[in-house]
Amino acid sequence: MTTGTVAVSGVALAGCAPADSGMDETSVSSRITLGSQFGSQASLAGLRTAVINPATSVGPGSITSQVIDQADLHPKSTVALKVTNPDVSVRADQPIDMGFALEDGTTHTPLPNQLIKVQVKLPDGWATFKHLYTNEQGFASYTAKILTTTQITAIFDGTDALQSAHSSNIGTMTVVPGPAPTIPAQAPRSTAHSVVQASGPSGAGTTSPSTTDATTAIGSVGQRAVYLAAQQAGKPYVYGAEGPYSFDCSGLVQYIFKQLGRSLPRTAEEQYEATTHVSQYNKQIGDLIFYGTPGNIYHVGIYAGGGKMWAAPKSGEVVSLRDIYTTSYSVGRVS
Repeated sequence: MTTGTVAVSGVALAGCAPADSGMDETSVSSRITLGSQFGSQASLAGLRTAVINPATSVGPGSITSQVIDQADLHPKSTVALKVTNPDVSVRADQPIDMGFALEDGTTHTPLPNQLIKVQVKLPDGWATFKHLYTNEQGFASYTAKILTTTQITAIFDGTDALQSAHSSNIGTMTVVPGPAPTIPAQAPRSTAHSVVQASGPSGAGTTSPSTTDATTAIGSVGQRAVYLAAQQAGKPYVYGAEGPYSFDCSGLVQYIFKQLGRSLPRTAEEQYEATTHVSQYNKQIGDLIFYGTPGNIYHVGIYAGGGKMWAAPKSGEVVSLRDIYTTSYSVGRVS
């Protein structure tokens, strides 16, 4: 007979055999009173198992017991996770280090080399955008650069020995008034990352738009859209991709404006129909540039000023700042 295990619930169970064992039903029809073999200890206070010995025939004397006490098993340790600097004030685009601490919930011993997930609060809920590992002191951090007041938190998924945990607090980075930064013409080359940027490849530098066209009030939706598009520089074009690691042209546009609380449909044609149409001469930073004609729009980008736009161009290329190479284009404004 094949080895099998019968879980003890403290009541008598009927004997059983696998269907392919070839045994007659009468050979296993007698009831086995587990309570009589283990006594009153077979209860919820301790886990007991009866193991069928494969070396002997099935019968009343062929059941041997192997007692495992659940109390001998080690339960998972509780974990404490928190944002170490939950309330900070910064100027727009000013780098700020945000930290997280992970420790044993009982002994307060740091937990090194553990993966934590950092989440940012977006208009439609919380989203994971960065993975960090704790150091020997159970600490992890990253450098954030933000444009608007932003909330973050952290999650620990747990291990075989450690329970999962959610940060006991929420980190709030509050933007205070300050000089408006110039729109960057390329992805940052330092270790700093915007909190709305998922990790990915950084892009090569491109020609900067003129100061006159590229610098506006930091509070405008268009300004923020161009800034966030610049953070995606270098990420590959993939047809149908919606981010955060790759994009197609309309996927990039939809992703950027979603971070700003604006809902756009998925395709370039649908985005053209969903925006307010303005003339080429009245276009502003953050407006959408559409290639093609109404009913046959085939490409879209985000106007960055100076005759340039951020776009995910085509297969084999990456998100980059590009010239508007034709005079035959339409302009749509996201309201």
